[in-house]
Amino acid sequence: MKVTCINGSARNNGSCNYLIDSFVNGIAIKQNAEIVKYCVGDADLHFCKGCKKCYIDGKCVQNDDAQKIVNDILSSDIVVIAAPSYWADIPAQLKTLIDRTTPYGDTNPNRILTAQKPIQGIAIAVRAGVREQENELILNAIEHYYGHLGIKTVKRVSITQTDKLDDLIAYHANDIMQINEIAKALS
Repeated sequence: MKVTCINGSARNNGSCNYLIDSFVNGIAIKQNAEIVKYCVGDADLHFCKGCKKCYIDGKCVQNDDAQKIVNDILSSDIVVIAAPSYWADIPAQLKTLIDRTTPYGDTNPNRILTAQKPIQGIAIAVRAGVREQENELILNAIEHYYGHLGIKTVKRVSITQTDKLDDLIAYHANDIMQINEIAKALS
């Protein structure tokens, strides 16, 4: 079993990373699980140029970490994306990865890389405020992304009132445990 985890935050040591680690700890009971983790804030990702060359030959003209990340995503059994709310939306770093996936999405008639097996997707949204509707926008964006790659969203988790990692740990033990239990159930 291969699991690819995407921390959609600019930071690799905050709430999203903590939640991904909780998922990984839950899936770790699977002896042969291959875990791949990325933080988009640490990845070398260039903005999409909108040139549409990928619609001709299925390849991006740029050479950065996007191809490697997409290869891992599309060869996984499970994909987890955890994203914080930046003004009620996904961070620019995650949006850049999503845009750079255009060569591999189902809207590209000449895509050369697709999932070869069913992939399950988990979407996690974290925000400081209390409005659930803003997290819904993030979860919908992740689910929309999954859909274009042929990934079936199996769980969506929304966590509010979490401005920093200390808030997550102090007030959201049940949410952390829920993510760990989701992983155990999938493994």
